[in-house]
Amino acid sequence: MEALAFYLLKSVIWLAGFAFVFLLFLRNERFFLLNRIFLIAGILTSFLFPLVSIHYTVVLPVIKSLQTGSAVVSAVHSTGISFLSELKLILLVFYCLGAFFVLMMVIRQAISVLRTVRKSSVINIHPIKLIKTTDYTSAFSFFSYVFVNPSITDAESREIMNHELVHVRQKHWLDLVLVEMLCVMQWFNPVVWIYIRFMRQNHEYLADEVALQRTSDPAIYKAALLNQIVGAPVVSLANSFNYSLNSKRFKMMKNIISSPYRKMKILLILPVFAVVLFAFAKPDYKYKLPDDNSGNKNTMASQVQHEVKGVIVQQDGQPLPGAIITLRATTIGTIADSKGSFLIGNVPDDGQLVVSFVGFKSKVLKPVFTAPMKIEMVRDTVIYEQGNITAPPPPPPPPPISEMFNEDGPQPLFIVDGVKMTKAEIKKIDPNTIESIVILKDKSPTQKMATEKYGDEGKNGVVLLTSKKASKGSSNPLPEVAPPPPPPPPPADVDMVNNDDKKPFVEVETLPEFPGGGKDAMVVWISNNLKYPAEAVKNKIEGKVIVNFLVSASGKVKDVIVVKSTSPTLSTEAVRVVSSMPDWKPATQGGKGVDVQVRVPVEFKLN
Repeated sequence: MEALAFYLLKSVIWLAGFAFVFLLFLRNERFFLLNRIFLIAGILTSFLFPLVSIHYTVVLPVIKSLQTGSAVVSAVHSTGISFLSELKLILLVFYCLGAFFVLMMVIRQAISVLRTVRKSSVINIHPIKLIKTTDYTSAFSFFSYVFVNPSITDAESREIMNHELVHVRQKHWLDLVLVEMLCVMQWFNPVVWIYIRFMRQNHEYLADEVALQRTSDPAIYKAALLNQIVGAPVVSLANSFNYSLNSKRFKMMKNIISSPYRKMKILLILPVFAVVLFAFAKPDYKYKLPDDNSGNKNTMASQVQHEVKGVIVQQDGQPLPGAIITLRATTIGTIADSKGSFLIGNVPDDGQLVVSFVGFKSKVLKPVFTAPMKIEMVRDTVIYEQGNITAPPPPPPPPPISEMFNEDGPQPLFIVDGVKMTKAEIKKIDPNTIESIVILKDKSPTQKMATEKYGDEGKNGVVLLTSKKASKGSSNPLPEVAPPPPPPPPPADVDMVNNDDKKPFVEVETLPEFPGGGKDAMVVWISNNLKYPAEAVKNKIEGKVIVNFLVSASGKVKDVIVVKSTSPTLSTEAVRVVSSMPDWKPATQGGKGVDVQVRVPVEFKLN
């Protein structure tokens, strides 16, 4: 859109320059053929010269950093926001509708004339084809066809034929086709409608000049013009016999000899060329680095800088807004807009672009200056490269409950799931069904708790047992006790690593983070929630399971898969514990949450 708008702007200015020179200096001159060449040159220039770009060199000194001694050039380009994108789209649609309307008007007029051709008798008088029809009251030519009304006299018809023959032989219709193409492209430009009038008027001057040389009586020719003063057809691609019929047209028919030096006025277009070309010239920046050894004004070889534009997409072709594009080893950079498009300037010929987006593999590319670049990003994985999360070995099977207590002496009070039981009933319980045991012994701080809660029955101590079945219920009969402190994190140094190169551009990427402390908190959480599978214990299965999962833009853990494992049993447990992790703090790119893949190794090891 920007390229089209800039092209149209330059085209309008070129046409306005030619129209301005013609209006002020050439309009009243009798060098009609030279004027025709000038007007055609204006049309062709407005088509072609907007594509021409003049470059000039700008030398800029580079200041060295006091800390590092490295050259620093700061230039950040921000692309358009969504509001501007929507406005550009509206303007583009409006422009296209206008161009389509003008084109349809020209086509409709041409079709109307062709219908008249098909239904009328054609008289071939090489190189013209004469059509006498009552559809039009005034004579005109359309390509090689000449239309006249059958009611006119033979003398008048002869003068009209002489006039229209000039239009056909000099192929004035080519000029009209060019100017109508320009009108479709610049329909919004009032200058183009004035330019069309200049072109048609000059055609009539050319035809009058030749027709007057061939007529036997100039008075009859002028009388024929006056008889055609009304009823001129409105056809864009036609040359009407009575077009611009006014005193000036009759004045231009006079045989007045002008000085040939007046033709030099056409050179007044040269300043227009100079001004417009310079106004749209593009700078090529050269940066001069000071020579530390010499201390003089000698500089290192500088390089021409260019602009690079393109679009950043994912593997499925969807745009990747917010991607960072930087010039390697500099602070020059930009951010892709909502459509993934970017534009970055001051790029040297041998420079390298670094493209990055959190959760995707960074790319280092050689810039392309001749055409827009299309850069496809491949999704990457954030990896815990050092250390493993080790599943704790299963605890030894508990001894029979009858062996936990001394047979002799006072017996404690036994309570199972809130129900009092005798020692004989306790002996019948399978220890594997017990979830937890809390003992409130006598002569301890818990003694007072036991007697206050259970009276004299608790004076010898209380054994509170909770079965696995009861622990899954909605209530817990055991008294609240302070939980043990969490185990310290494993000594291994666990780092979350992104494979991106370090970039000098301002960092706007953040990686996903486990809640409550990042990597260390995640290691503790998984270690506390892993359970060594009983089947793996029985078969003495050990090994490492590498799990991939996606931390979504909302922090949810999704798409948990095993990429490497030594046992399906271990894989199932690893997937279970990772899938049950709480929500993460999501990764962000430019302040917005994004999806990122994470990889975690989980090791199962028996003592």
